[in-house]
Amino acid sequence: MEARCTRRIVASGIAAAGLLNAGSTAQAARPTIYVVAPGTIPRFIAQPAAFGLFVPGAGGRISRAGAVASLRRGKVGDESLGRKPGGRILADVGFGIPQHPVSRPLVYVELPPPGRHSNTHRYPVAFVGAGYRGILTSAATRIRGLVSVADIAPTLVSLQKGRSPRIKSSPDADTTDDLRWLDRRLTRVHHDRGWTYVETILLVLALVAVAPAAGALGGAGAIAASMLLSFLGVTTFWVVIVAMLLLTVGLVFAGSARRRLIPFSVGLFLIGYLAVLTLSSETNSLAVFGARPDGGARFYGIGNQLETLMLAPLIAAVVVGGLPWLAPLGALALVTVGWSKAGADGGGLIVFAAALAVLLLRLRPVPVSWRSAVLAGAGVVALVLALVGIDAALGGSSHVTQAVGSGPGSLLGDLGHRLHLSWLVATRSAVNVGFFLVSLAILVWIGTRRPRRAAIDAMLVALAVSLLVNDTPVEVISLGALGCLALLRFESVDSRPMRRGALTAVGVLAALALAGCGSQGVVSPAPKTVVGTVKQEAPGKAIFINQGCGACHTYTPAGPEAKGNIGPDLDKLATYAKQAKQPLETFVHDSIVDPNKYVQKGFPKNVMPKSYKTLPAGDLKDLVDFLTKPQG
Repeated sequence: MEARCTRRIVASGIAAAGLLNAGSTAQAARPTIYVVAPGTIPRFIAQPAAFGLFVPGAGGRISRAGAVASLRRGKVGDESLGRKPGGRILADVGFGIPQHPVSRPLVYVELPPPGRHSNTHRYPVAFVGAGYRGILTSAATRIRGLVSVADIAPTLVSLQKGRSPRIKSSPDADTTDDLRWLDRRLTRVHHDRGWTYVETILLVLALVAVAPAAGALGGAGAIAASMLLSFLGVTTFWVVIVAMLLLTVGLVFAGSARRRLIPFSVGLFLIGYLAVLTLSSETNSLAVFGARPDGGARFYGIGNQLETLMLAPLIAAVVVGGLPWLAPLGALALVTVGWSKAGADGGGLIVFAAALAVLLLRLRPVPVSWRSAVLAGAGVVALVLALVGIDAALGGSSHVTQAVGSGPGSLLGDLGHRLHLSWLVATRSAVNVGFFLVSLAILVWIGTRRPRRAAIDAMLVALAVSLLVNDTPVEVISLGALGCLALLRFESVDSRPMRRGALTAVGVLAALALAGCGSQGVVSPAPKTVVGTVKQEAPGKAIFINQGCGACHTYTPAGPEAKGNIGPDLDKLATYAKQAKQPLETFVHDSIVDPNKYVQKGFPKNVMPKSYKTLPAGDLKDLVDFLTKPQG
């Protein structure tokens, strides 16, 4: 009996040791991404390597700590909404160039400085060795030279396991110039986009007032004009503004010269746009009305802005052409929005299917009943699932096919997540709340007009669905109000009271658009030296912040950004010094100049850079004083 118990205890101990060893081995086997100082990556240009740019996060605001979290976990979160990436750690993050042999490829990245910043800059990334040459490419962005921060760690894991990586490379005759051109173009498009957006809203409102048929095609005309300018590589600000105005006006007047031409015009637009999305994805991505890759969330395909701009032209075309045009135009629109090769916007697929279902009900010669409405709703769900299934069966792969393939639980979770994001966006500021409420009031007014119009009903239902399944409510409802006004004016040109009401609403939206021009104020770039005022307060604090120590360590006196957990908690330095039986100042000094001298339990060696020993003696003393006497 005693022998059996002893054997069981020994066996349990061996098993536990095996599990612990497996866990530590798995942790040790994690690949490492190395963060280097600005200007370091160009040094590797002569080595066998591939280079690219990456967006450090998603949304309007990013931080260095958030970028480090994204690198470690292979995920992004919208920090402007208070969301940081979570989940399993895929890769470790080291700082500086490794001083010992490591497995290839070596991945070096440069990161934003400490603090929170506007998400308007791209940062260099280099893959050294392992067959990487030239310029980096990624199916996740479909833009040569631009990769997602969320793909860097999964790429290293795939290479480690012998699988095909997400990030690859292709030969490039002049990588440096090509990346410089890409970065400059993304910067210019970002600058031009807001002005072009307001210009388009005002132009469509003017067309709604004086040329209703042209106004109904305004969204399609603006998208087509932006695709043409992107294809030609036009990025100069005033040229873009003037050309967008002239091209949009020319296209919408040509497309609506005769009312019966509108279905043909919209059909040609959809065919052309589908060709751009599938054959020249970069043209769409780098357009002022495109995928917005500079924001780090959607790099290709159709987003909520484009989807909403396309709704009014499609609905107007079906209303003019009648039921015979519903199937061909509807099929084109659904493929353009939902096909994985074109970008697969799952929310857009549902929105367009809902609009088409309402048009089918309203354009038939029989009254709409509750039974037919319920059947139409079920038909929308069945149609969307069928289209996604066909896409997947033909080899298509996207976040939409993956979500549907994961089952109803995943879909409901995704819907709940989007509703939560929508609420955060809509209530983020007084400006957002104001835009949302005014646009909602306009839609309510339009929805209560009599007689009821098929186009208006289809647009209102589509917008209601869009607010449920998409996560940019302010943009959806403001552009939706614009499209609804265009359709109201388009369908009521012979009604004087309706014209007066529509023109009043046009004036309200125009005032709202003009007010929005200044809503964000002037965004000033951060000065290159951002530590001056801090240095007067505590010289060591400036050094701590400038060296990016807060990305790895928690230290309360350094401010709210010093919340890293890669290294030990520096608020406990006195405890660590006692454990090492060293005076606090000596312990801190030696830990900085020789990071492996005292390695706190639970943390690996060779993570902290060894370059701090080269700090000037005065800076090193200031840093030690700040860590031991924070007011120093």
